[in-house]
Amino acid sequence: METPTPYGFDLDPGEQITRVIHRSILDFLPIAILAVILFLAALALTFIDARFPGSFPFPPLLTLALIAVMVVLSAIIFLVGFTVYRRNVLIFTNVHLVQVTQNSLFSHQVSQINFDRVQDVSGTRTGFLQTVFNYGNVEIQSAGEQEKFIFTNAPDPQRIADDALEIHEQCLRNAHQPEPTE
Repeated sequence: METPTPYGFDLDPGEQITRVIHRSILDFLPIAILAVILFLAALALTFIDARFPGSFPFPPLLTLALIAVMVVLSAIIFLVGFTVYRRNVLIFTNVHLVQVTQNSLFSHQVSQINFDRVQDVSGTRTGFLQTVFNYGNVEIQSAGEQEKFIFTNAPDPQRIADDALEIHEQCLRNAHQPEPTE
């Protein structure tokens, strides 16, 4: 019987999750900054309205509504951004490599390959920020219909690539071992 996971796919009998990799926090940072700026703008409007009553050319109730909309909008931007960030994962099981891609709240894709079908794995860092903060892309080449998995903005991409190759080699060794005789 298959076991469901919180990531939107089922584990086969005997399969266990060995590692879950989320994108680098720097992938979420622009969304968080946007939400904070919007929230601070709402606070600034509140301060200006409280400190200098009547300084806006529209009624106070409209000012209050604008501030409320800005606060709610900043919360929605933050929560949707965080949800999308947390649901983009690369998962290693003892049998499969699973990539869960969440592009928006309503766009979810799960791709998986057997580790024994992996042909090549590489971790790349490009540019100043990726080099300094040690994040980048992990590319997994497979021997299947989907030629390449690309997991973007992964923390320590080279270590992830090394771990994936190690599990791949372990799966190949396990596949070539003779069955125990009774």
